[in-house]
Amino acid sequence: MKRIYTKKISHKTKAFTAVIALTALMTACGADYTKIVAEPERQFYMGKPVQAARAFIPHINKSGKDQLLFCMEAGLMLHTGDNYAKSNQVFGKASKVLANMSTSITKQAASLFLNERSTNYKGEDFEKVLVHMYMGINYLMLEKPDSARVEFKKVNDELSRIKKQTGKNYRQNIMAKYLTAISYEMVGDIDKDANAWEYAYIEYKQIVKLNPGLRMVRRDLQRMAKKLKYGDDYRKLIRQYGKQDRLPYNAGELVVIYQAGRSAIKKSRGKLISDRAMWSAVNVSLNTRSLAAGLTIATIVASLRKAEHPIPYFGKRSNRINQLRIKIKNRTISRTRQLEDIETTAVMTLRDDYGRLYKKVAAGIVTKAVTALAAGIAAKQIAKNSGNSYLKLFSGLIGAAAGAGTAAALISQIKPDLRCWHSLPANLQFDRIFLRPGKYTLKLEFVGKNGAVARTETDEIEIKKGKKSFVNYRTLY
Repeated sequence: MKRIYTKKISHKTKAFTAVIALTALMTACGADYTKIVAEPERQFYMGKPVQAARAFIPHINKSGKDQLLFCMEAGLMLHTGDNYAKSNQVFGKASKVLANMSTSITKQAASLFLNERSTNYKGEDFEKVLVHMYMGINYLMLEKPDSARVEFKKVNDELSRIKKQTGKNYRQNIMAKYLTAISYEMVGDIDKDANAWEYAYIEYKQIVKLNPGLRMVRRDLQRMAKKLKYGDDYRKLIRQYGKQDRLPYNAGELVVIYQAGRSAIKKSRGKLISDRAMWSAVNVSLNTRSLAAGLTIATIVASLRKAEHPIPYFGKRSNRINQLRIKIKNRTISRTRQLEDIETTAVMTLRDDYGRLYKKVAAGIVTKAVTALAAGIAAKQIAKNSGNSYLKLFSGLIGAAAGAGTAAALISQIKPDLRCWHSLPANLQFDRIFLRPGKYTLKLEFVGKNGAVARTETDEIEIKKGKKSFVNYRTLY
């Protein structure tokens, strides 16, 4: 029989080993998500979305701290490549990952922004909302309005959850509400279901309250009031807006979804010491701490001077197109309207969080610094008090080595978590146009910020009586 022999280890040696283990643990780090995503992202923005998505296949079904991100990136890249069914399979995986995660914000507060790079990525609130948003759009493109309305309802449910758990009052996602109304309207048309039409009517009413200047919803209110035979409502809407619901004979509808540019991504704020508010909060926290013997405020401050700011910010990227203009036979039939500003939502997310949390983060930095730097002092003392003559002889060097190691580990740990959803567009735009049945050649004019047409393309579509035809475009610059 094979025997395993172990050497008896003294209590003091165990303590010394624990100090070294702490240093090793602090310096341990997995693969950096931002490096993994770099090549697929490059391919995606070169116009190869499906090829880019393939790079994430090995990671999608494998649990890990970045699984949610891999699913979101691959799901959107497949969506952009018009592979809507496969996209929803991947987004469905992302939805399950989100459902299994703890969503408690208060439990994370003490360690927020200090060790997140080694934990499961839980998604920013707006990212969680957009998972369901894109699933709903995919279902509309697949002509499955009943499944679409389920996902759009989850958008509103997620917004309600965020408000309840965090107190943040996110504005309603008008794009999701508009597509919810369309989904219910389509279900009502298929099943001749007045209840579905009624739900669509309610959604249109809510959109008017959220954005009274959105002119196209006035026509939708009048159409639905007439369809539901709400005579009093219809006459009131005519008096309020004038007659907006004149449609071509036997009209079908073209629904345009346009996704413009590249959304903001997380970036570093630079050195911790460069942020006056944060550095001041660190010093306040330091001056209220009792320190271990041999550890001084000056030592801690010196170690933190090289540390990176742990709270990132969302920096805007490229978005050269302001609007999509659609023409048929040189007549403009559509100018898309921006209904969802993703990049501004992203920027405001961390800007708002910063004001609420930077003092807590500063206190966490001080706790981590005190713990880490005290390890060097503890190592020196353990070696000095040891019965081992060699440890006693080199106690000074051991203390210095452990102190240097823990200080280096401390600096490496205080870094921002830059993980985020890189393939999102800057904003979502929308329009709906009623046309006579037939086949049409669309001229797509992508209008830049200066009003000039930056790019022109064509597309072929067919409009059928009483049916909705969806087109979905994305610019990547």
